[in-house]
Parts: sequence; C-alpha cells; structure tokens
Amino acid sequence: MNARPRLQIAFLTGRSDPASCLLSPVQARFLAGLAAPGRALVGRNFPYDERTGPHCTVPLWRAGWRNLREHLRASRSSFAAAHTASVERQLEAAEHTVLLAGSCGLRLLLGLRLGPERWQRVSVFAFGNVQRRRPPCCCQIVVGRADRLARWCGGRSDLQVPGGHHDYLEQPEVAAACAEFVAAVEREPIAAGSRA
Repeated sequence: MNARPRLQIAFLTGRSDPASCLLSPVQARFLAGLAAPGRALVGRNFPYDERTGPHCTVPLWRAGWRNLREHLRASRSSFAAAHTASVERQLEAAEHTVLLAGSCGLRLLLGLRLGPERWQRVSVFAFGNVQRRRPPCCCQIVVGRADRLARWCGGRSDLQVPGGHHDYLEQPEVAAACAEFVAAVEREPIAAGSRA
C-alpha cells in the first residue's frame, strides 16, 4: 500500500463550466510551477470529480454568472450536502493540503462542513478573494491593486500585487508569493505562514 504524500496542492475555484473539473491551461501551468519532490499536484478543480468532461473555454460573462450563482449557493445547506464528502475525499489523499482558492473559492470552502480536525490539515492561498470571513486555518490572501471586485467584496489582504481580477495566475509576484507560502507550509504544515 502506497503512503500518502506529505503535501498536495489543489485548486478550489468556482466552476465556470459545471460539466468539467479539469484545470484550465493557465491553472495547469501555474500548478506545474509548484512541482517539487514529495508534492502531489491535483489535476482537477473543485469538486474533484474523476468523471469529468473536457475543459472548455467559457465566455467571461457566462463564467462570471456561473461563479456568482455558485457563490450564492454556497450559503445553503444543500451545497454542503452535495460537496463536502467529495472535498473530504480529496483532502484525505495527503497528510496536508494547500488549496489555491481563486475568486469565490474561499466562499465555497467556507460553505462546506469541514470538522476542526480537517481544518488543521488545510492551508489556503487565496487570490482575488470575494469573501470577508477568513477560514479557521493557515491562510494568506493576495489582492491585485486593480482588482476592484476583490477590494470591494473581500476583507483584509495580506499582500498586494499588480493586476486585476483575471490576472493573478499570470503575475510573477503571485507565483513567487505562492511558492514561498507552500514552502513555509511544507516546513511546518499546520501553523506556518498563518496570517489569521
């Protein structure tokens, strides 16, 4: 029986295309930049369904509408009932998980019913966050200086970077900050890098 990896890194963002959990090319490149020995990179996005369709590019207006709907649904008990088990299964795949929570990803995560023991094994690197409440775990929130949506909807940020709401994964400053965050979590998974 194979031992679980010590650390896995996974995206948790809204679903621009509800039929697919596969990463976009930009997400896949960003994730590949975090590769290192002992790290598992998860090639699927929330809710980590293995029976997923192919990734399709979705017009920005439609993606925004779908993300808004999912953001609103995350406050309902039906959202937690539908998705908590699949997310917990993914979290069980490693000793510790760094979630890359883009835009409404932090809101989706907080809409799940994760127990205290689960939160101890999760760290979050959030970018373009549109949720004011922070999760009860190690978390760093990055906001673009031109991201009016995150500045208006999100709470306090830990780091400001260039760019707007759709630019994060292509900003060298974000890649560097994320790599530093992951390395800190790797050194001391539960508490390192906490900005709570």
